Amino acid sequence: MLPAYRLKLYRNFKALEASDFYGIIRYYERLEDDIRSLDQEEYLDCTVTYTEALFQTGDYGRHLVMCDHLLEFIIMQNVENWGGEDIYTKILFRKAASLYRQQEYAKAEHILRELIKLWPENRLAIRLFERCMLLQRPTWLFRLRAVALVLLLVSVAVIVAEIFIVKPFFPDYYLGAQMVHNGFLGAGLLVILAGESWHLWRCYRARAGFVQCVLKKIRTSGEG
Repeated sequence: MLPAYRLKLYRNFKALEASDFYGIIRYYERLEDDIRSLDQEEYLDCTVTYTEALFQTGDYGRHLVMCDHLLEFIIMQNVENWGGEDIYTKILFRKAASLYRQQEYAKAEHILRELIKLWPENRLAIRLFERCMLLQRPTWLFRLRAVALVLLLVSVAVIVAEIFIVKPFFPDYYLGAQMVHNGFLGAGLLVILAGESWHLWRCYRARAGFVQCVLKKIRTSGEG
C-alpha cells in the first residue's frame, strides 16, 4: 500500500465523529482489508475504536469476537499501554460488560475474576462482578420463592372466603379469619425478604472475600 493512501485512509478514519458509531462501523468494514495493512499503532487505534463502536451500538456478538482478536493482538505485539491506560484490562472489562449485556452472567463473572486479579482496585469491575453473582439465582432461592407464592395464594384464598363466606354467614369468626390471612401474607413476604437478603449477603461476602484474597496475595508476593 502506498504511503500516501495509508495516510489518507487513517486520516479519513480519524476525521469521523467519535460519537458516530454507525459511521465508524461502516467505514471500518468497508475498508477492513486496507486497514489491516496500516502500521501497528494505526491499526490498533482503528480497531479499538471500531470495537468500541460495536459495543455502543449493542452489537455484542461481533463485539465479543473483536475483543478476543484485540486481546490476542495485544499479547502477541506486547502492547502494554495505549492512550495512557492499560489497554489489555480495558478490553477485558469491555468483554465482561458485553457478556453481561447478553445475560451470560457466569462467563462475565469468570472474566471479571481474572480482571480483578490483575487490577483489584478497579471499582467498576468489582461492582459488575458482584452484580453478576446477584443475577445468578441459586436453586434454593427459586424454591423459597415458590414457597412464598404458595403462602400468598393461600392468603388470597382466605381473603376470598373471608369476604364471601365468613363475613355474611359466620361473623363471629371474621376476626379470626383476618388473623389467618394476615399470618399467611406476612409469612409469604417474610420468606421472600429472608431469601433475597441472604442471597445478597452471600454475594457481598463472596465478593469481599475474593478481593481481599487477591490483595493479600499481591502484598505477600510484594514482600517476597
